Amino acid sequence: MSTRREIKQYLNITRLIYRDCIYYRDSMTDILKMFLYKKTAFIEHSEFLPFLIEDQGKPVLRAAFIIDRNLSDCLIIAFFEAYEHQGAAVELMLQKARELAKSRGLKKIICGLAAHLNYGVGFLASHFDVAPCFGLGYTPGYYLDYFRGMREVNFTSIQVAVDKFDFAGEEGLLKRIQQRGYTFRTADFSQLDREIAIFTRLNNLSYQGQQWWTERTFSEDKELLYPFRWFLSGENLIIAEKDGEPVGLLLWYPDFNQLVAPGQCLGISTLIKLKLGGRRRIDRFKIADIAVHPKFQGTGIILGLFERLQTLVKGRFKYGEGGWIAADNLLSRGFAGRWRDLGCQEYKQYKAFETEL
Repeated sequence: MSTRREIKQYLNITRLIYRDCIYYRDSMTDILKMFLYKKTAFIEHSEFLPFLIEDQGKPVLRAAFIIDRNLSDCLIIAFFEAYEHQGAAVELMLQKARELAKSRGLKKIICGLAAHLNYGVGFLASHFDVAPCFGLGYTPGYYLDYFRGMREVNFTSIQVAVDKFDFAGEEGLLKRIQQRGYTFRTADFSQLDREIAIFTRLNNLSYQGQQWWTERTFSEDKELLYPFRWFLSGENLIIAEKDGEPVGLLLWYPDFNQLVAPGQCLGISTLIKLKLGGRRRIDRFKIADIAVHPKFQGTGIILGLFERLQTLVKGRFKYGEGGWIAADNLLSRGFAGRWRDLGCQEYKQYKAFETEL
């Protein structure tokens, strides 16, 4: 992709594929533009190779091959979109992926990871008749058929019913957390760089060993979070501290997609709606990130973070949604199961795909 026309054509395929889908909201174009226009620090340690596949001059599939030195043995097929009944185009894409991977000595091909877990992962595998919560993607069900035969990697989101979200039975543990010197504060966005640096550090520490996780830099997280500063406030980032040292965090925000028209993305029109009272129309929130320093996992910090969240969302929202939780992340899934009486349940399903060469 080297000309404006090619880039426009590459981006436009999404609009054409989803033009008749009332549930689709565009969560990926702004991220994709950072890659296409080389405005992301991510490409400092990766190759980004976008392509279109055409049939009789008409684009029928778009994707990008990504080789990330931080995920050294893998070729990522990211930003995939295709029309229905395009199995031949998909097989051509996979053939080219295998050839490229073997020529570079790579051992695996991943389909469905949007470059990094912080950007998005997985094709939707359930709830195709529901608009996605902001930050979660929407894809048609036939995408799953294109990758049958590859190993499935399953993810789930968690839904929380706010009217049941109550920690009255946890007072004893919450009191012990306080007695041990843990405190919970909301972010100070006048010190935005400091708070983003905390976000980056705790994520890198917390997610070590999680499948497909690679360390982030401050620059990568700032370019991702900075554009949303007009939509967020300090309450949306809760930070747990021990003796003044950040040891955990929870990032959440309202489901801005409830103010976004089908096929559109977050933009100035959404911000105007918010300023004109649109927040009152939003009844769902997104739990975007939970990270706890490994030395402090199992201390009750997560309970303290959720208790602080509960004080912020009670009476304002009906539901919350969090994802993506890997199917083999038994700790997180078990945590949701423990809180089933508090309105927590597994909700939407997602699938990514992986094959070894």
